[in-house]
Amino acid sequence: MADALALSRTHQVVMTGPVPDRVDAINRGEFGLSDPGLSAYLAAHSLNLRAELETAKALEHADMVFISTPLSLDPETGVASLVELDTRIELAARRLPHAPIVVRSAVPVGYCEAKRVSLRGAKIVYAPEFCREGHMLSDILNPGFLIVGDRHALGRRVLEILKTAALRSDIPTRQMGLTEAELTRHLSVMFQAARVAYFNELDSYAMHHGLDARQIINGICLDPRIGAHSNNPCFGFGNQTLPLSAHMLDAHLDVSRTPIIAGLDRANVARVDMLTRQITGQGPAAVGFYIPGDSGPVPEALSQIRTRLEAAGIRTCIQNGNTSTLAQFKIDCEMVIAQREAPELADIGRKVFTRDHFARC
Repeated sequence: MADALALSRTHQVVMTGPVPDRVDAINRGEFGLSDPGLSAYLAAHSLNLRAELETAKALEHADMVFISTPLSLDPETGVASLVELDTRIELAARRLPHAPIVVRSAVPVGYCEAKRVSLRGAKIVYAPEFCREGHMLSDILNPGFLIVGDRHALGRRVLEILKTAALRSDIPTRQMGLTEAELTRHLSVMFQAARVAYFNELDSYAMHHGLDARQIINGICLDPRIGAHSNNPCFGFGNQTLPLSAHMLDAHLDVSRTPIIAGLDRANVARVDMLTRQITGQGPAAVGFYIPGDSGPVPEALSQIRTRLEAAGIRTCIQNGNTSTLAQFKIDCEMVIAQREAPELADIGRKVFTRDHFARC
């Protein structure tokens, strides 16, 4: 959605997908994207964007095809489903053999090269996105860098199109091999997870020993090699991105040689266990989870904590920021779990359990 909104400022964009209600909503100008810059962007720019339910019709006259199919992991096997991605790529390659197919989805390492071979030279380019959750449009419009998985003229052509989506021109770019680009995407996710895990573990250590985690973080972040970015502890990394990248890397990781990368999931489990002990140790009978404006699933780390609390016999509920029920939520809950501090919870500050040391992202 973010790609479509950004590209339709300078190109004609036709979206397609299998959900009729979603297609209708897009054509009404309801884009369903959570981003703080969305309203200002729509007000400032005229967009050439529409949606079609029929994929073949959407592909008519296309000069380039972007495929951003979400991949789901089977919770029992951990295997990612590639069926929809496969069918979309194959349909585009069959109907538009001369058009570049730009894959934006997180894919298994080696996937794009294998598709090129199986489709006999289809013009597949991997262009990973490196966007923050909840800031997809802002990051597409103002990218820190752009990477494409093709070292030749095809890759340069895709780079030029991606540049037109941005609102700035001084963007560092890199062209590399297909597999190198896939690995860059997954290893970037894993590095960020390692940084989150580090500051979470620091926070857990400080909490266990009754120390001021904020003072420690401020101290070590004075070192310019560390820096003060992404240093605010949270309950744990755990959206879909990390387990997906971990799964995609599985076949390429030698656990004996990459113990940090391969062991990140264990760090998250330890963090969730430690925070659960801290919460249950205070003996609350009813715990609320404050997740304002969240219409999707509960973040994985919070969901795991909630499951553990309920197994311990503690009642739980979720408040999504609905102002009409917030007052009763505050009364009903003996403790409120909040990923980040919120002004609307200031009046029950003693009830709030958060690991937000800096009151920012």
